[in-house]
Amino acid sequence: MKRYRTTILEWGIPVLLIVFMMAWLSGAFHRGKIRPGKVEVAGARSAGVPLFDVSAVAVPQVAEAVGIVKPQVTTTVSARLTAHVVELPVVAGQRVRKGALLARLDDRDLSAKVQQAQEALRRAEAIRDLAAADYERDKGLFEKAVIPASEFDSTATRLKTSTADVAALQEALHDARLMLGYATILSPYECVIIDKLAEVGDLATPGKPLLTAYKVGSLWLEAAVPEELSGHLHIGASYQVRLDAVDKHMQGPLAEIVPSADPSTRTVTARVAIPAEEHIFPGLFGRMEIPLGDRQRVLVPRSAVVLVGQLAMVDVDEGGMLRRRSVQLGAHIGDSVEILSGVAAGEKVSLAPRKELEP
Repeated sequence: MKRYRTTILEWGIPVLLIVFMMAWLSGAFHRGKIRPGKVEVAGARSAGVPLFDVSAVAVPQVAEAVGIVKPQVTTTVSARLTAHVVELPVVAGQRVRKGALLARLDDRDLSAKVQQAQEALRRAEAIRDLAAADYERDKGLFEKAVIPASEFDSTATRLKTSTADVAALQEALHDARLMLGYATILSPYECVIIDKLAEVGDLATPGKPLLTAYKVGSLWLEAAVPEELSGHLHIGASYQVRLDAVDKHMQGPLAEIVPSADPSTRTVTARVAIPAEEHIFPGLFGRMEIPLGDRQRVLVPRSAVVLVGQLAMVDVDEGGMLRRRSVQLGAHIGDSVEILSGVAAGEKVSLAPRKELEP
């Protein structure tokens, strides 16, 4: 008998504990909790409530390509001779009119060479004039057989030689004046100075930049367009450009498409010309909008959508009763919002969602 009681204690207590744990885990000892399952939410009648007929609307689809505003024409100003800079009257950001002075170089040696060439030309012209007078005199004497042909030939040769010397010195004077002109650098067009790369006293040499500038009124947005969208680009077509930093929206023609894709980014460079406006300058970030055609979208007014935390809901008319339904929102288009799921075309939603229907 004692052994029988021992067996009951050894096996009975663990069994009772297991049964108790299973009952507790199944909720047998929990009261007042909602059992899992669907609960029908009380609705409200749709009579007298403004309703909106949901339908699919053809909405233009637009893709964006980001880019940077860049000048169409950029100029690097450098000297064409070796000389010291004596005047540099511009600064970065300055707007310069066409023909204005950009830089002046030391031209004393060049001015002296021009004067020397002028003096040499005057001497040669005097010699040529004397040779021409001798030629006219000897020509008459030769025709009268007063002087021999050899003497007349010598006079004619002196005239030809002196004439050639004058022509050569005229070219030398032209070259000297041309080199002197290189000492004064003028703006080829109305431009804005980007950067000043030299100072007065610096030695300017051919190819060494002194200034960089861009032409006024010649800006474009250089956008990186994904290669799969390149088929939607057309030269001359107008595209919308948005510059967020200065809150500008504008349109411009597509001026260029670089006929090569970047293998690292798989993009094509497109350049859209933009109008010259105040506060628009190179380096600004911009977006180019690329139309992709129309797409059917389900749209409802924003007033029909109720936001509860992270959830978006609408009140749908179901047989004369308004039932709250969760929806997934898409893009905001004007005063409407796209419904990706939860409501289909042909249904009706309330334009004045009721507070008592909110969870």
